[in-house]
Amino acid sequence: MFKIINKQILTKNIKRLDIVAPRIAEKVLPGQFVNIRPGATDETIPLTVIDTDQAKGTITVIVREVGSTSRVLASKGINDKVASILGPLGMPAQIKKKGVVVCIATGIGSAQILPMCRALRSVGNKVVGIIGAKTKRAVLMEAQMRLACNKLLIATEDGTYERRGMATDILSDLMERDTIHQVNAIGSADMMSSVCKITKRKRIKTFVQLNPVMIDCLGMCGSCRVVVSGKTVLACKDGPEFDGHRVDFENYKIRLKAFEEQKWDSPRAQSSHGKNESKTLTKLFSGILKS
Repeated sequence: MFKIINKQILTKNIKRLDIVAPRIAEKVLPGQFVNIRPGATDETIPLTVIDTDQAKGTITVIVREVGSTSRVLASKGINDKVASILGPLGMPAQIKKKGVVVCIATGIGSAQILPMCRALRSVGNKVVGIIGAKTKRAVLMEAQMRLACNKLLIATEDGTYERRGMATDILSDLMERDTIHQVNAIGSADMMSSVCKITKRKRIKTFVQLNPVMIDCLGMCGSCRVVVSGKTVLACKDGPEFDGHRVDFENYKIRLKAFEEQKWDSPRAQSSHGKNESKTLTKLFSGILKS
């Protein structure tokens, strides 16, 4: 149980893992996630399930190395095991036939939006995928997205692949030329906020996936609270998908910064060791008070 049977290095800091978890593979739906504990004494990390193989009983997750827990998980190899996986968690994405649906994503969101593209197409929608990345080497899941979508468009900020510019530039152009019935967006807070501003002008239904800090993923800690329609909700239980036009993105950005770490020079460490060292101070309380 929970053995890694396949591992793929997508970029230097991003890994794909196929993990044996048959009971989760049977039940997980697009948009849902799992909470993984790499080792018995490690913290947990929430990850979107981007694919399943019920015949093998596996789920697929993408790990970006941004902290100690994600680095431990990403360092595991084939035949290694993870201590525990809790899931499926969260509400599944709304999958309905709408017509032309644009699925726009940047960064690791290109992997997270993949199951939604497949599901939306399977119910009869024409799915147009848009991927945004800084460079050609940073483009993720291109082959899989081309198979999942009726059409895929790519933008790179430096112009090294396909169109130069931002993913939102492509969305704006599409909206001027074609009729779009729905937009699904996954990416940074700034990117999703920009998408919602663009689509709101033409009253296009827009769904976003929010990714605030989650600890227990069961709604007990309250760390993932966000404001939607003027009310405080929990992304782990009520989301992670929300109507983008109802999300308070300014509050969401504050929540994202609540657990950021800042390094401070340590005079004591400098004097004792004779070189520059640093301590880490978590800006938890200041971020929470602002929210």
